[in-house]
Amino acid sequence: MKTMKKRTAAAVAMVVGVTVLAGAAFANYSTSNGYEVGKTAFKGLLNNENYTANVTFSYDVDGENIAKAETTEMYDRASKTMSRKEISSDYYSSGEQQYNTWANENERIIYTKSADGTEYSEGYTSYGFYGNFDMMGTADDNEKETNQKIVRFVELLGDTLVGDLKNNVVMTASDDNSTTYEINLDAIQIPELVNAGLSAMFSSVGTYDSGDPMMKLGTEPVAKSASLKFTVDNEGRLIDGVATGVMAGEGHEATVSMSLSMSDYGSTVPETVDPSTLPNYERYEPAEETVEIETE
Repeated sequence: MKTMKKRTAAAVAMVVGVTVLAGAAFANYSTSNGYEVGKTAFKGLLNNENYTANVTFSYDVDGENIAKAETTEMYDRASKTMSRKEISSDYYSSGEQQYNTWANENERIIYTKSADGTEYSEGYTSYGFYGNFDMMGTADDNEKETNQKIVRFVELLGDTLVGDLKNNVVMTASDDNSTTYEINLDAIQIPELVNAGLSAMFSSVGTYDSGDPMMKLGTEPVAKSASLKFTVDNEGRLIDGVATGVMAGEGHEATVSMSLSMSDYGSTVPETVDPSTLPNYERYEPAEETVEIETE
């Protein structure tokens, strides 16, 4: 399972790289200050007080789905509550896995349904809560400083990669409520830096095995194409985005795609659950601290 996670992480990293690359081309928005508008929309995902988010991921090799995942999250910082549902499957499992989480400031409840159909539920006291798209709001000072450094690095990387790609962004739709942009890059337009990164990632996930569908591309895959389509609302907030990357190697082709939709900004009410309705529910209380008294 750890190996699977490493390989999936490599695929996710591919999409992230494609997104950063495409994001670097925002500089040619037809609206004024478009580059800053684009950066603000994506950076805004780090500090949302209330939202509903849906994220999907898929990894296909030669048209066959190898791994996929979907996460739906509802979050409200003010009430310190969140709910999250995650469903995933991969080539190596016998079915879907599902995780539901409900959390607030003092309690976290987790429902799990494994690939073989086994169900169990757990409750914890004083476990805390967090939102995937509120990395700044609930982080401590040290975490905020680290997050800000990461954001700054990505910004500088995007600025560095702009180059001639700035003319590839096309505004495909616009009305009073939203604006949609799209960029499509072919193999020639994708910097060699991306291919170097792919080589490093695929070489790090383990020994090459042509029979393993996750490794059919070998250790030296190359990016064939990349695309990003996204929409922002009239307040500059991201509504949805879809990033897709196609890579090839050893006579095989893989497609990695990730989508994100954000909705109900400011009006989301996270779901709650009565733990007594969950199957095989067990509650775990924090262990009592033991104080040792030294004697002479």
